[in-house]
Amino acid sequence: LTNQYRNKKYIIHVGPTNSGKTYDSIQRLLQAKKGMYLAPLRLLALEKFEEMNHHGIKCALVTGEERKNIDGSTHISATVEAANLTDEFEVVVIDECQMLSDETRGSAWVKAIIGVKAKEIHLIVASYAANFIQTLLNYHQFEFEVVEHERTTPLIWEEDPFHFPRDLKKGDALIVFSKRKVLNIAALLVKKGHKVSVLYGSMPPETRRKQVKQFRTGLTDVLVATDAIGMGLNLPIRRVIFMESEKFDGQTIRTLKAEEVQQIAGRAGRKGIYDEGFVNATKNRKKIKQLLQVRVAPIEYSFLPISN
Repeated sequence: LTNQYRNKKYIIHVGPTNSGKTYDSIQRLLQAKKGMYLAPLRLLALEKFEEMNHHGIKCALVTGEERKNIDGSTHISATVEAANLTDEFEVVVIDECQMLSDETRGSAWVKAIIGVKAKEIHLIVASYAANFIQTLLNYHQFEFEVVEHERTTPLIWEEDPFHFPRDLKKGDALIVFSKRKVLNIAALLVKKGHKVSVLYGSMPPETRRKQVKQFRTGLTDVLVATDAIGMGLNLPIRRVIFMESEKFDGQTIRTLKAEEVQQIAGRAGRKGIYDEGFVNATKNRKKIKQLLQVRVAPIEYSFLPISN
C-alpha cells in the first residue's frame, strides 16, 4: 500500500440489526464526491444502487450477474466480490463485515476491508465480530474509531404459539430456507385469499424490485422469504415467523445458528414504522427462543484471500 493509504481512516459501526448502522454510513456516503458501497447480496447492492440514484447521485451497479453503467457516475454499488480495489474513493461503506469468518466468502471481505483505497471507510459489523475487526486493523496499523449503535425498537418473543395460516397478520414475514418452500407457501396463502410478496436470493432483479415495492407500499400484506432478508433489506416487517429451524448450508442440513436467528429476527419492528418487533416460530420453538437470546460467541478467525 502507498503511504497515502496507510493513513486511511476506518469507522467501525457496531450494533444489532435495525440499530441504524447502515443508515448512518449511507448518509455519509451520500455526501461524498466519490464513493462505493459493498454489499453481501446482489439484492442489497441493487437496493442501494436505486437509493443513491433516487437521491440524484449517479451510481453504477456491479454484481456477478449484472452491470449497470451510468454516464458520469461518481458512486458504485457492488457485491463484495466485485469490489473496485483500483480506484480511489472519498468514502467506502462495507456492509455485514462479520461475514469475513464465512468459509466460502470470508476472504472477499478481508480483501475489501484491507484493500479498498479511500480516505474514510465505514465498516458495518455485528457485535460479536467487533473485536476481531479491530485486531485485523491493528495488525495492518490502520487508524480506526468505534461507533456503538443501540436498537431503538424492542424485539419481543411471543409466548403464544403461531398457528399457520390462521394467525397471519399484516406485516408478517414467514421465513423458510429454500426457493421451493417460499413458492409453495406463497401459493397456499394466495389460494386462501392473502396478498403475498415473495423474496429469495436467486430472484431476477426486476421481479425482486416489484415484490419488494408491493410489500413496502401495502399492496401485499404478507412476505414469504428465505434468509436473504436477514442481510439488511429495508422492509416494513412487524413480525418474523420462523417456519423452519433447520437449513441446508450447501453441504448438510443443520440447525440454525444463533447469529442467523438474531440477524433474521432483527428485521422485525422496522424503525420509523413500528414501535416494537415480534418473533415467533412454528417448529422447535424452545430452540429458536434460546438462539434468539443467547450471546453469540466472538469471531476468532477469518479466511484470507489467496495471493495471485
